Amino acid sequence: MLRRTIAASSLIIVTLAVSACSGGGSSEEETYVEESPAAEPPCADPLADPVTLERYRSADRALKAALAAGRADPIEEAQKAVALGDFRLVAAVTVEGIDTREFGALCALRGGLNPRMARVVTYYGEDGEPSPVPSLEPGDQPSDIASGTPDRAHGDGLVAFARAFNAALISDPAYPYRDVCRVLEPQDADAVGKDLGSAHGAMVRAVSEVPKRDYGFPDLGPFSIGATLADAARRGNVAAMRRMLDDEARSHKKEGSSTKPGAEVAQSSAILDAPDLFGMTPLAWAMAYRRGDAVRFLLARHASPSGAQCQALVDRDSPMQIARSMGWLGMVRRMKPMVSPEDYAALAEGPKLADGSKGSFNSELAKLGDRYGTIFNKDEMTRHSLTFKVDAMGKMASCEFTPKSVSPEFDAEICKLGRTVLEWLPGRDSEGRPQGGEGKVMIRLRGA
Repeated sequence: MLRRTIAASSLIIVTLAVSACSGGGSSEEETYVEESPAAEPPCADPLADPVTLERYRSADRALKAALAAGRADPIEEAQKAVALGDFRLVAAVTVEGIDTREFGALCALRGGLNPRMARVVTYYGEDGEPSPVPSLEPGDQPSDIASGTPDRAHGDGLVAFARAFNAALISDPAYPYRDVCRVLEPQDADAVGKDLGSAHGAMVRAVSEVPKRDYGFPDLGPFSIGATLADAARRGNVAAMRRMLDDEARSHKKEGSSTKPGAEVAQSSAILDAPDLFGMTPLAWAMAYRRGDAVRFLLARHASPSGAQCQALVDRDSPMQIARSMGWLGMVRRMKPMVSPEDYAALAEGPKLADGSKGSFNSELAKLGDRYGTIFNKDEMTRHSLTFKVDAMGKMASCEFTPKSVSPEFDAEICKLGRTVLEWLPGRDSEGRPQGGEGKVMIRLRGA
C-alpha cells in the first residue's frame, strides 16, 4: 500500500491492487491482530525468534549511534555482524523499496529485499536526500572512515561506510549467500555513485545498468566445505543433499534425541523446511534454479510445497509459488496433491498494477486535487474504492467509484483518469494462466 499526500490540496490517496481470487483474503483489509509468540507455529526461521530479533535490533541501534557520531568502522562492524551470525546487508529505504545497490551490493531475489533482510540505516525521499540526518554530540569528531564532515554522515560518508561494510561482509569466508548477493563490480558501483542529479535518482538510473535475475547468480562458484542443504539445492547436487540428510538422521538417532514414533520425520521436516535469511527453504532454491532432480528428491523426502511452517503457500518465496511464477506448470501440477484444494485455489491472483502505474496516477490525481480539493469536507477523511473489471488481456471493461463523493463531476473525472493512466496486468489462475478479474485502487479524500 502506498500513501501520498498531494501538495496543493489535501486529497490523500492510497493505491492498492486487490486480489479477486476465491481462495485468498482481500488485501483491502487494514485490520491487524498481533498474536502472542506462543500462538505462532514452530518455525526454524531465526528472524522469527524474539531473542534473535532483539539482539539484531540492539546491534542496529548501536550501529546508527556510531554512524551519527562518525565513529563507525565498516570492517569492525562487519566482523561484529559475522560473530553474531547476522548476514544482513546495510540498505536504504527508497521510493522504490529496500535497496542495497546505492551501497555497493546487489541481491538477486524476485520482489527485492524486505526490511527483515537488511539493516536499514536511512531513507531516500523523493527529493533524493537521505533522512534523517543524525547530529553529533558536542566534542565528537568524525572518524577517517566516515569520509566527510559530521553533517554529511548520512550523505557521502554513509555511502562510503555502507559500501565498505557490505564488501567486507560478503567477502568474509563465513558469508553463506555469496551466490545470492554480491559486491557490485567497480564499473557498476561507479555508475551508481556518479553525480546524475539526486542520490536517489542516480541509484534508480544505475539499476538499468546492472544485470537482473529473479533468484541468485548463474555462476554459483565452488561447493564449499561448510555448504548447507540450500547450497546443494541451488547446485542440484542430489548426492550432497542425500548425504547431509542421512548424516543428520543418524546423528539424531545416535544421540537418542527421541524414541517417539514420527519423531525422526519431524526432525527431518525441520531440516528440510528451515528458511534462510531470504525466507527460502532448500526446496524453494531448487525451484528457483529449476533443478528438477533436486526438487524431486526433496519432495520424496517430504519437503513442504508451502515452505517453512511459519509460511503460507501463497507467499512469494514458497516453493510452489516460485514454480508457478516461473511457469513451471508440470511441477505445480506434481505438487497439487500435496496441498489442500483451498490452498491450491488460493494460488490464483487478481489483476495487478503495472510498474510505474501508481506513480503516474498519483501525479495526475494531484492536478485533479488542485481543482476539486476545496469542495471536500475539511475535517473528515473519507474512504473510496475505484474498481475496474479487467479482462484476461489486462484491458479495463468497466469502472466504478464508490461511495460517491459530494461532486459528481469529480467522480466522473477520476474514473476517466483511471481508465487513461492506469495499466493493469491480467489476473492469473492457480497454474499461472491469464484470466480476468477485479482490480481496485483505494482513494482517501480530505478537503484543502
